[in-house]
Amino acid sequence: MRILASAQACGFGPVSKLVAVSTALGPGTVDFVGQGVALDFARRNADRFGRVLFCDTAKPELVRPHLAETDVVISVMDADLVFWAVREGRPVLLFDSLLGFWDNTRGMPGLARAAEVVRTGDLASAQAAYEELGPHERILLAHLLATRSFVQNFPGVPARVAELAAVGADHVDLCGPIVDVDALHQALSAGPPDDPADLLVNLGGFKNFYLDYDSHNAYLDLMRRWVLDLAAEADLEHIVVCCGGFAKAETVVVNQTRVDFTFLPHDEFLRHLAFTPSYAVPPSLTSLHEAVLTRRMPLLLPEQHYGHVVNRRMLGDIAVGRHAAAFTDVGPRFEVAEDDFEGTRQLDELTREVMRDDQGYQEVRALLDARLAAYRATTPEQRDAAVDELGGLLDGIPLEVALGKLDLAALGGAPR
Repeated sequence: MRILASAQACGFGPVSKLVAVSTALGPGTVDFVGQGVALDFARRNADRFGRVLFCDTAKPELVRPHLAETDVVISVMDADLVFWAVREGRPVLLFDSLLGFWDNTRGMPGLARAAEVVRTGDLASAQAAYEELGPHERILLAHLLATRSFVQNFPGVPARVAELAAVGADHVDLCGPIVDVDALHQALSAGPPDDPADLLVNLGGFKNFYLDYDSHNAYLDLMRRWVLDLAAEADLEHIVVCCGGFAKAETVVVNQTRVDFTFLPHDEFLRHLAFTPSYAVPPSLTSLHEAVLTRRMPLLLPEQHYGHVVNRRMLGDIAVGRHAAAFTDVGPRFEVAEDDFEGTRQLDELTREVMRDDQGYQEVRALLDARLAAYRATTPEQRDAAVDELGGLLDGIPLEVALGKLDLAALGGAPR
């Protein structure tokens, strides 16, 4: 049986979930196709896949040859792959960690009608129905088209599952963390790395539909400047900063503090995470789940993009949220549009302004320094309580249990 898989190329969250699914199904069972930051991550973790290949899944001339040799398709928030898989009659397993986030201006009944056109209409009609939808609506449409869907729990997600069920999508399963649990257990059992970090800063994959490593990258410049200023004054011997933008590793020594800017393979990163005394990360859902499973209270850094704004807001009044260093804590000028693209664009521009204005930078630096100092002053008991509180928002059926109920052979052998 050949299983073809891809993940949305927005940060490392989607593709790290695909690694978790591939691992649960058995290393080498799944072939990866994709591009951008997802392809970068898959190549760094190539041992979890049979093959790792470039493919723009939006282009039928590229993806259809792969589908012709495929029995089952797995998509992590890659709506284009779902569209073409359904048109080619392939069963689809869809995984989604952001179900409550997707904006829907058409309503579920309207998306259900579009799904029927995609399934049964001629190709021109199907493409027209799909292409008139926004990016968020296409992912919701993918849930209606999928054979089975698995969605990661978070505030707002159960209500969205109910909305899908109301239009006939009763194949959507609510589950807990879609993370590589085996790798986490191995990291915990392996013991600390040879050179552990006093502070681990995780900036993730960063790249998405707007942000990149070369131009819309002011956030990375901001974090780099803050970390180096922190190294000059804090009582830290070793800081590790992980990001897809640091594929070319660099070590900077400031006074007695060594700072490593790097892009680690996921297994190595998890080992650092499992044993670091201090962990700072933007409000990424994948990072929150990994922090809970490794019992590491995260210090939430300012938001990279609009999705992080929503994530932080949905956490509500819990300890992790109260310790967060949100941009809006600096002042109301950091309020952004309630829109994925425009809000992300505005955050990038506001961060760029901070980097052009030393007073603005010092205000952000003071906030980060204060939040980090308060975080480091928390007791082990307070951190444990914060992790338990956060975990209560994220709980659900374990991924391995949900996957254990699947009969892939039956799916792959279903009539096309």
